[in-house]
Amino acid sequence: MQLAVDVSMRNILHLISQMNLKEIEIIKNKIIEKELYFKKFKKDDIEDIMLDFKEAGYSEDFLADLENGLKKSSIYNEN
Repeated sequence: MQLAVDVSMRNILHLISQMNLKEIEIIKNKIIEKELYFKKFKKDDIEDIMLDFKEAGYSEDFLADLENGLKKSSIYNEN
């Protein structure tokens, strides 16, 4: 069984502030071990996105605007 809980940054910081240094060190090491700090957003290919929208029946004008916008977006132009 898996449980997902939404926790605010404020609550996370409050919980961390109640930990001792050893506990904080354990948390830090787990974050590093699991590489949670620099995971990049996995983006789909623009062609796949366009195909999904085309199959959904969007107009050619909308599709052209969407493709143009995606190609200019920061997420698709980062190095």
